[in-house]
Amino acid sequence: MVIIQLAGGLGNQMFQYALYLQLKNLGREVKIDDVSGFEEDALREFALAPFGVTYEQPGKKELQTMLDSSMLPWERVRRKLFGRHKKSYFEESKLFLPEVLEWDDIYLEGYWQSEKYFQSVADQVRKAYDTERLITWLQGEGFWNGGDGQDDSLAGGKRKSAAQYLQEINDTCSVSVHVRRGDYLTPENQALFGGICTDAYYIEGIRRMRELYPQCRFYLFCNDREWRGSGIRGEAGMERVTLVGGKRHVDYAEFVLMSRCKHHILANSSFSWWASYLNPYPAKTVFVPDRWLNGLDCRDCYRGDMQKIVPGTET
Repeated sequence: MVIIQLAGGLGNQMFQYALYLQLKNLGREVKIDDVSGFEEDALREFALAPFGVTYEQPGKKELQTMLDSSMLPWERVRRKLFGRHKKSYFEESKLFLPEVLEWDDIYLEGYWQSEKYFQSVADQVRKAYDTERLITWLQGEGFWNGGDGQDDSLAGGKRKSAAQYLQEINDTCSVSVHVRRGDYLTPENQALFGGICTDAYYIEGIRRMRELYPQCRFYLFCNDREWRGSGIRGEAGMERVTLVGGKRHVDYAEFVLMSRCKHHILANSSFSWWASYLNPYPAKTVFVPDRWLNGLDCRDCYRGDMQKIVPGTET
């Protein structure tokens, strides 16, 4: 048996579930632990429910066996004397490890951020992450057709509903620009994420998009609701930028809208990685930073349809 731990945000969980689908396709007995990974992470929770995904869950005894976590007195004494003997692997490298697809009797902890972990079931993965299903869920929750009523000159007066944004995105040469802030800016995360997706990166990406598609319009997505991105908007041309968001635009709505844009300027984020992956537009252009994380070899995070940008260089 293989048990995969769900952890992290929406994009990371999508990678973990994609690995689950790959292992199932290989005929393995595989289950998903959707509890342990969130017990000590107050910022994250199970996020795949709106997709309607299904999977098997391990029982309590199965988890205790894998993690050597039984609370029986003699088991606790044994661990004190001889140490814990977990049947687990924690992903340390960001490189694709083909042996992961062959292991058995193991508990997998990691993000598995490479399409190489699920290439042979890519169609099944895309079907599982059907954004039309997300729209149906958002409509049922009241997060799709209603605007939030906020004044916003960038959105043309009152900020629009997700349905209105989608109509615009479908009708234009739309380019998503994903700016990740929030937890990326905390001191403990700066060493890993800092200095990669700078204003210079976005400005260079916008310049190149305008060269390729002179009539394009940019749609900015950011997890910081107070951020206005004046430098980036100034480069793109204020009249050609829509800042998407608002109190009623939950992550799922923004994910759908991002995925429906024709082209993309990504953050080093699994959220926009997946949005661009699910974009069905055959001629899409996807710009990405030349580094994904600081200090780690992330070559397998990149897809063949991505173009790296080093600010100040020509394509």
